[in-house]
Amino acid sequence: MKKVLSIILALVLFAAMFAGCQSADTVKPETLEVQLIPSRDASVLDAQRKPLQDLLEAELGMPVNVTVATDYNALIEAMASEQVHVGLLATTAYVLAADEGAAEAILKSLRYDVDENGNQLTDQPKVSGYYSQLIANKNSGITKVEDLAGKKIAISSFTSTSGFVWPANLLADYGIDPENGVEWINAGGHDNAVLAVFNGEADAAFTFKDARTLFEKEDNYQAIRDTCVFIMNTSIIPNDTISVIPNLEKKLKEDIKAAFLAIAESEEGLAIIRAIYNHEGYEEAKDSDYDEVRTYLARKDSWGDFE
Repeated sequence: MKKVLSIILALVLFAAMFAGCQSADTVKPETLEVQLIPSRDASVLDAQRKPLQDLLEAELGMPVNVTVATDYNALIEAMASEQVHVGLLATTAYVLAADEGAAEAILKSLRYDVDENGNQLTDQPKVSGYYSQLIANKNSGITKVEDLAGKKIAISSFTSTSGFVWPANLLADYGIDPENGVEWINAGGHDNAVLAVFNGEADAAFTFKDARTLFEKEDNYQAIRDTCVFIMNTSIIPNDTISVIPNLEKKLKEDIKAAFLAIAESEEGLAIIRAIYNHEGYEEAKDSDYDEVRTYLARKDSWGDFE
């Protein structure tokens, strides 16, 4: 009996030590660090940073600090070093971060699809995927993918899924060398890529569909639509994510998920997430949703370094 008790005591002590190790590895921040990616002009994001922070603090009952990353890579590095706990990661950025063990997708965004004129299809269900679209300056002579050979193409960044990963694969499918067959212009945001075409700095651009609507409140919106003409869509791309660092406390992960879902359900919150990334809501995400992205990234990597 004593021997049995000794074994049980040893097992209890081992379990306690194991649990202690586990809890030591679990991150329970006093202030939740949340970071946005600069997929559009940083000043636009900065204006919505504080309102989102206030809503998250109200939902979570803890201090929250929302900041804007300098670029995709900076956010991935910050999550890998646990300086940032929650990242609003675009599709490719999520895959890169997840494959480094730095991110776990808890939600993916929902949007209304849009037609070729940029009109939201609000009478149809929200979708968890989107398209990259090719637009071109009306005077460029570009009417199809094959016409892009040798042209200047504006993109938001080289880690953007709709701005580069899907388009580069599309060019390869049409026999255009993504590495040497075109000149890529890193415009630093989907809005800036549209402006590059509008201002004549680029012949064409790949953006999310329909990034031209980012200017719908501007006086030159109609001029942008008239100059930057729609050419085609790519195949569908899984939407961007709300991701957390994998070893964040489990309850806090669930609370963060619930907080974003609640924010999207409120009138005030919906206005804020629309202003940030045109999100219309969220649904649960799983890592396997992004396997096709991994396939496209592997192909992209075989072409060389575009940075």
